[in-house]
Amino acid sequence: MVLDKKSPLFYYNVTTFLYFCIAGIVSTFYYPFLSQAAGLTLAQVSRVTAFGAGFSLAAQPLLSYLFSRARNKKRFMFAYLMSLFGLCVLFLVIRPGFIYWFAAAYGCFGVPLIGTYEIYIEKIADQKGYPYDKIRKWGSVGMGCLTLAGGTIISLFSFRGLHLLAILLLSACALIIWKKFEDVTESERAEKIRFADIFKNRRVNVLYLMSFLGIGSYVGCDFAFSSYLTGITGNLLLSNQLFSLSTGLKIFSEFLCFIAIGKFFRNYDVKKSFLLVFVFSGLRFLCISTGIIPVVILGDLLHGIVFPLFLTVIFQYLHLLAEDRLVSSCYGIVSMLMFGFSNFIFPPLFSAIQESLGYAMIYRVNVGFALTTIVIGWIFLPSAKRPG
Repeated sequence: MVLDKKSPLFYYNVTTFLYFCIAGIVSTFYYPFLSQAAGLTLAQVSRVTAFGAGFSLAAQPLLSYLFSRARNKKRFMFAYLMSLFGLCVLFLVIRPGFIYWFAAAYGCFGVPLIGTYEIYIEKIADQKGYPYDKIRKWGSVGMGCLTLAGGTIISLFSFRGLHLLAILLLSACALIIWKKFEDVTESERAEKIRFADIFKNRRVNVLYLMSFLGIGSYVGCDFAFSSYLTGITGNLLLSNQLFSLSTGLKIFSEFLCFIAIGKFFRNYDVKKSFLLVFVFSGLRFLCISTGIIPVVILGDLLHGIVFPLFLTVIFQYLHLLAEDRLVSSCYGIVSMLMFGFSNFIFPPLFSAIQESLGYAMIYRVNVGFALTTIVIGWIFLPSAKRPG
């Protein structure tokens, strides 16, 4: 079906594509930026990452809370985009002596980058009756295109050229959101959310724990992948090309997975689907731990199944288990645990493991986290089916 350019859904798709191009620059290339442009060692990268993650522990829940309280969601998102604009400027001017100040800003605004937009676009989809997975899949295409091209852009124009591109794309997103997005508002009579409300449901707390152990540890070892490839190949240029290729391919596979989920997932068992996320996660790390380049790249492609399935099922589970008014705030906690608290805990842990036992052990430990998460979910999560 060809979308009418006057349709709001057309603009949601285009903006999601552009926004995740920005996410690819700001988040995917953050660790190569720290190690190559800022000249940090792996241990220093882990410390800087953990320092920035400390700020995200407050930032993501606070942003989610402010989003839930904001009557006009479009204005909230526009204000957040302005903060991202400032962050992208910092990428251009940062100096090694100010790296921890930069990490703090990144923790406040860069770490919540994807989670904040996902909360916003899921809110639009839920209120306006649009299929969330059909909008979100364009984010995978955008991130895939950018990361495939990212290595070449860095080679030709350095990281500076990459971050100038982020500013241009961010300006386009802000303009489209302000001019073309539908208003999503909250009623003045909406019941106020207390922080304790977000944790009062024990079954939702199980989702928090699983998201931290299973996906937090998954995200928490991303900082090592670029250096791991350099160690395997012994060639920085080749490792950058492989990193860009692998990241681009796995995110393009996300796009295909979102299409498959939208087309074939009907009346599925939410619990089994959620556990399946961690089965594929464990397989991914098992393949990466081999150190054999084709197997590493093939294993990394399994990310294209893990994240689309996780995002689809976690929102569905939250809608089933939590009150509708709490869904955005609950996902904010999930996002904070995945991208904030995880980067506070796991990079120092994995850096210590790497120094003592090598890179491969990082990924073998993650297989153990995936198995532990499956056991927790099997025992404590309630069974539920998504309506067809």
